Amino acid sequence: MKKLVLITILGLISVQIFAQTLEERYREHVGYLTSEKLQGRAASTLGDTLSVEYIQGVLSKIDGVTLLGNNGIQVVPYSVRTSRTDTTRISATTFNVVAFIEAANPANRNRTVIMGAHYDHLGMRMVNDTLRIHPGADDNASGVAFMLENAREIASQRDRLKTNVIIILFGAEERGTIGSRYYVDNPLKPIEEVKAMLNVDMFGRFRNGLTMRGLGTAHEAMQILGKFENPDKIDIIYEVRGNGPTDYAAFYRKGIPAFSFSTRQHDDYHTWRDTFETVNFPGMVTARNYVWQLIEVLAFTNTEVTFKDVMDPVK
Repeated sequence: MKKLVLITILGLISVQIFAQTLEERYREHVGYLTSEKLQGRAASTLGDTLSVEYIQGVLSKIDGVTLLGNNGIQVVPYSVRTSRTDTTRISATTFNVVAFIEAANPANRNRTVIMGAHYDHLGMRMVNDTLRIHPGADDNASGVAFMLENAREIASQRDRLKTNVIIILFGAEERGTIGSRYYVDNPLKPIEEVKAMLNVDMFGRFRNGLTMRGLGTAHEAMQILGKFENPDKIDIIYEVRGNGPTDYAAFYRKGIPAFSFSTRQHDDYHTWRDTFETVNFPGMVTARNYVWQLIEVLAFTNTEVTFKDVMDPVK
């Protein structure tokens, strides 16, 4: 009996240590990505490049992660208007950072789950005649932190994987989901092998609520989600649409079941007030624990998800 109690106590302690360590790593990632020298991470700026270098550096140090493309980088060309009033467009470049986690068992390497989050934000903008950095802590440094730590956790469990996993940090989402749209047309692994896509956008303002988009993109989604545990009594809002305003939509349009999670919008959305100090890091861990159940189903079981056309208008 004493031995059982000791094992239980040690188990609880290990869970607590994991949660604390994960929270600390979330803080580290978001802290760097919102730092002044990145100046809001606008696409095609120095902050864009520094963000990519940081993400690439983190992923390169995780055992079991292989960087695709050019050392993890996929160059994304696009065109951009010179101003809001001028229709002239000029050529520009941003990046996707792409990492690959291969299933340990060769028999499980014919399918792939893609998980992604955009790393860019709005950069610097005028507010009442003052040029201000828009740090984008929630949108979407929080999502990047979530994905970097997912890569670490998934890679540590390669022996359990039933699919390969690709982690993508997308560029230029704020300019029209440019990075994700480019990737699905120029995939670094066969797009036909993709079982499903899971996206996270704005994951840092947890107030005991989550929104999941893409419920209608897989026939089995309702049945799968209905089995999830919810010990924290998180309020879940499900949206059926596949054409939501973030990166999962590009995959839906390619006939891939695609889902996106958010801790929901707030008054600081797309303002300079979206800062490191406003992120709920313990809440990120709580939200992560719920979302991980879908990762478990998609990547660590043979559960099939089949595409369903929601028939909603393209955004």
